[in-house]
Amino acid sequence: MLFGVFSEFSFRSYVTNRNVVFEAETMNRYMTPERRVDLVVLAVTTMMTGCVTTWQPDSRAIPIAAAPDMYQELRPANDGNMRTGAWWRSFQDPQLDTLIATALDENFELRGLAARIEQARQLLKQANAGIFPRVDGRATYGYDWTTLADSRAETWDESSSLGLLLGWEIDVWQRLRSRRNARDLERRAAVGDLLGAKVFLSAAVADVYFGLVEQHRQLELIRDQIGANRTLLDLTRLRFSQGQSSIVDVLQQQEQLEATLVRVPVVEARLGQLTHALDTLLGGPGPTVTVTARNVSLPALPAVGFPGDLLVNRPDLRAARNRIAALDYGIAEAIAERLPRLTIGGNLSVDGDPGADRLVENGFIAVDIPLFDAGRREAEVGIRRAAVKAATADFSALFLAAVRDVETALVGERKQAEHIRLLENRIATARRLLTETRNRYSQGLTDYLPVLTALTTVQELERDMVESHRQLLTMRVMLHRALGGPLDVHTHTESTIAE
Repeated sequence: MLFGVFSEFSFRSYVTNRNVVFEAETMNRYMTPERRVDLVVLAVTTMMTGCVTTWQPDSRAIPIAAAPDMYQELRPANDGNMRTGAWWRSFQDPQLDTLIATALDENFELRGLAARIEQARQLLKQANAGIFPRVDGRATYGYDWTTLADSRAETWDESSSLGLLLGWEIDVWQRLRSRRNARDLERRAAVGDLLGAKVFLSAAVADVYFGLVEQHRQLELIRDQIGANRTLLDLTRLRFSQGQSSIVDVLQQQEQLEATLVRVPVVEARLGQLTHALDTLLGGPGPTVTVTARNVSLPALPAVGFPGDLLVNRPDLRAARNRIAALDYGIAEAIAERLPRLTIGGNLSVDGDPGADRLVENGFIAVDIPLFDAGRREAEVGIRRAAVKAATADFSALFLAAVRDVETALVGERKQAEHIRLLENRIATARRLLTETRNRYSQGLTDYLPVLTALTTVQELERDMVESHRQLLTMRVMLHRALGGPLDVHTHTESTIAE
């Protein structure tokens, strides 16, 4: 129908920019049916010249490294509580919930990733627009003012034009659609990057928060130990004044007190560092953190699932998989670049001098056929194939690292719990030893050195117990980070962010 108003077509071929261009241009007479048939035959013949089958990507067939059927740490059982809702809510700590919610809203790195999603969305919109025709409007007005030197006569010529321009590349080989699909997958990958960053950010906030809890507990414990050491120092001084002990006992206990005192500024400095680290994660000074020196209980082990589930549950793996598929579509685009390109267009305008009294219609069909580029297009296909292979290898390494992280967190948590049980037994024995040595010392049956040794051991073990509890919580945080969360299913899903 577009060519129904065309005038006579004449075809010519010429070499320009290493392509042979077949162009149809209009004359000023209607095209006859016979010439219309010739035009179609010529276009089809030209497009089939050098025809090859285009690459059809399949994002579901990405090869990855082999993984075990089950996690070694959970063999033969693979049970646990179902992972529902945001992972950090399993600790049932309202303050932790508030801090993570603030970080997810205010963190600047997340804002940057969100902006990259918007950029990817606009690139997709731009690529999608290339599939459709492009219509532009054009309006011109011009005049010529000429003065003859011999007669001083003046001439004034005006011209005006108002019209529409049409240009449309027919996507015969799916080049434009491949580009659009690649941009869509890149957008999905950007969403995966944001979700993965949210998982890591929430884990970082939780780890810093548990570190603050530990340091507050350490500070409270050290102050209690300082009080106990001062009491013992007063006792040794009293016994020394009564001639029941030597000055060595007093100095030993004095040194023990001072060794405990020097720990206070170290813990306070660590508290300041963790507070500043938390402010950075929150995007600035966040809500007032009132951390109490308490022992955070460890929730029940979540349902870990199977290694293959990581491909679905971890956002970074989903993002990497989408990027491979996008690169795969890039191969299809590069192959299509080696094939003929069909473009149609036309112009409809009203012209006049000066009024609009002429209707002008013209159109064209052009086929660009690559003939010689010294292997540039072929090399581009090879480059993109190599990029897919490299990305696939990186994806396999990332997947194996994810499996390793889960195994490491599981064995770390199990062994840390075992360590705490053994440490509790040792603390109980050390406290009994301290009680016995103090009784013997008070009865004058021994000197102060066994008391000091037992006291030092008990206080060190108590501090180790506080740190061990925090390390156990850290192992659980590492497990959730390795599993990919989960995040809140209602506010942190790909479908929600992608819209």
